[in-house]
Amino acid sequence: MDTPDLDRLTALERLQAQQERLNALLIELTSRLGTEQGHHAEALFRADVAVTSLEREQDRHTERLERYDAILTRLDAESARHAERLERLDTILQAIKDLLERGNGH
Repeated sequence: MDTPDLDRLTALERLQAQQERLNALLIELTSRLGTEQGHHAEALFRADVAVTSLEREQDRHTERLERYDAILTRLDAESARHAERLERLDTILQAIKDLLERGNGH
């Protein structure tokens, strides 16, 4: 073989070796990408589960707040009724005191 053919053969062999390295690298990167996509999918699933859990907890929290608000409303009404009773009792007490101060009229 003369030198130009040998040079071409050597160049082709180097190109083939380089192509094989590139193919191996591509296979490795593709495998790594698949693994990373799997990890990403798992993370998204866990995030979705967490969001669903938080949404349920938020719904329960909203229900509790509504119940607490209803309780507070009832307590406010009861407090107002209690204040009215105290005012009536105070009026009665004042009337009794007035009667006692006047005596029995004899």
